[in-house]
Amino acid sequence: MQQQELVDAYQSAAPVASVGMALCFLKGVKNPDSNWFNPYQQKLFAKNARLTISQATAKTFLDLAHQGLLPTWVGPLVDLELIRAAAAAGE
Repeated sequence: MQQQELVDAYQSAAPVASVGMALCFLKGVKNPDSNWFNPYQQKLFAKNARLTISQATAKTFLDLAHQGLLPTWVGPLVDLELIRAAAAAGE
């Protein structure tokens, strides 16, 4: 999908996702995720991640984190979900 088509699809599905989130809250779900109800949100996020961080950089960062070679102060400063999405972009 092209970027604009993806954005349009995301915006079209957003009201359904809002209803789904509201139902989850009513049923007592602690941390509902709008990705459960709007598949275009994750696709848009992954596409933006690829544009923000190269796949090689993301994989290197995750390898270093897995090996415990990153300083502890780095963790709170990075968007780990964005890095994971960028690393998985080509898979």
